[in-house]
Amino acid sequence: MNEFDLISKYFAPLAGPEGLGLLDDAAHFSPTPGFDLVLTKDAMVEGVHFPKGEYGADVAQRLLRVNLSDIAAKAASPRGYLISLAWPKSVELSLIESFAEGLRAVQEEFKIHLWGGDTVSIDGPAVFSATLIGECPKGMAVKRRGAKPGDDIWLTGYLGKGYFGLRAISELRGDRDMFYRLPPRNQLTNLLRTFGTASVDISDGFIADLSHILEVSHVSGIVDLDRLQFPLEIKNWLASDKGDLERLLTHGDDYEIIFTAHEDHRLAIEKAAADLPFNLTWVGQCGLGEGLKLVQDGKEVTFVRSGYSHF
Repeated sequence: MNEFDLISKYFAPLAGPEGLGLLDDAAHFSPTPGFDLVLTKDAMVEGVHFPKGEYGADVAQRLLRVNLSDIAAKAASPRGYLISLAWPKSVELSLIESFAEGLRAVQEEFKIHLWGGDTVSIDGPAVFSATLIGECPKGMAVKRRGAKPGDDIWLTGYLGKGYFGLRAISELRGDRDMFYRLPPRNQLTNLLRTFGTASVDISDGFIADLSHILEVSHVSGIVDLDRLQFPLEIKNWLASDKGDLERLLTHGDDYEIIFTAHEDHRLAIEKAAADLPFNLTWVGQCGLGEGLKLVQDGKEVTFVRSGYSHF
């Protein structure tokens, strides 16, 4: 099957009106009046971001979901996406079909469509990337910078999905969906627009990504590790001889959202959070100066690692 037949069979059915049926060289999109565009792009490399040989629906789901998480962290709403797919020459068509079905499943859940992209064949590992296009009312997107001394630090959900999801894949037991079908926190959009001063999603690790906010906002931070919420399974693991809180704080791939908000809004945020389908936890506070201080049982703790780095 040549490139154009492959696009026509597997990807053109996913195209929205902006994608022009994938019959043109570019998409056409008119932003909503009074809205800013918010764009993000992530790439995934076989053997680095997903196991070798897994090219199907799971990988497609993850590709879109990690990008949707970036859009959510900016308090934007997703509209559509572009993809670039570099397939190993030995890939089976059934896996490409499965990949397309994974894209379709995410599209239906988040009401987005494919707008275009490119697909090629290469000698080497698979490389997939997606560019997500979102919208936000003008001036209301929440950036990494913007935290002020005295702002509260908030965390959605819980840490550890990336670590335990990857373990489930490598050990062939447990919940693979923690890794592949991570839930972008798009339900947080209105709360972030109303209260958020800075925001980031957790890809490199809780410590590393919170530090990004603190550094670009020129503030310090203190986090009470005893306030972190975990499901019972992870609590039991942490209480066991094998438990390692540092690993959960630095592993990354959790795609939860850290955001800051003025301390006067704490009660209003807790009230708004009651309607969310996930936990929202006040875990710390910003201050003057620089750096991140971690406290457990009333004592400062330090870790060797801060998060994942590609280089």
